[in-house]
Amino acid sequence: MKPRHLRQDFTFPKNYEIQVLDSYGLVNPLEQFYQYPAALEEADRTGVYLRVMPEHGNAWIGFFSLGFDSDKVVSALYSCPAPDSFCVIAGGYGYVVKADDPTQWMRVEQRPVTDVRALPEQKLLLLAGFLTITALGPSGLLWTTGRLSWEGISISRIERQTLYGLGWDAFTDKEVPFEVDLASGKHIGGARPRDIG
Repeated sequence: MKPRHLRQDFTFPKNYEIQVLDSYGLVNPLEQFYQYPAALEEADRTGVYLRVMPEHGNAWIGFFSLGFDSDKVVSALYSCPAPDSFCVIAGGYGYVVKADDPTQWMRVEQRPVTDVRALPEQKLLLLAGFLTITALGPSGLLWTTGRLSWEGISISRIERQTLYGLGWDAFTDKEVPFEVDLASGKHIGGARPRDIG
């Protein structure tokens, strides 16, 4: 993956600096190397290299495995509502990492991530996939919605504490509206496969 394709958005204040690297070479032997996920298949050797320099602590290098080589998924680097954390999305695969403790991380549920919204007023970073939306807040993971669609979500707008969007319904072959309460992650509307039997 070419670093120039990695969009950067530091809407939220951060306690670190990040440099996107073209490749990895052991420049400084004191800088530890971390890979995400920790166990990689041979096919996972494509991804993003970052040099992370926390305000407090040692700089380190991270490799983040690429999900899909597609323009239809997100490839970006975001600051999080928690100032010590960042979110990197490599070809739709999202990782949230503490800059000052790279062993503290989580993989984003949505694989792939198809849309990201930084909402400073609500102190939320939203990550949308084909089926659900996840919110990160100042304390980390806040919620993930129930299933909103058979396969395909589009966010229409956000007004105060409500997100409005559309989810695809296979039965009607139409997009149906849904609303998500940004405080709780509870939703109304949308479409999901009905239980059969």
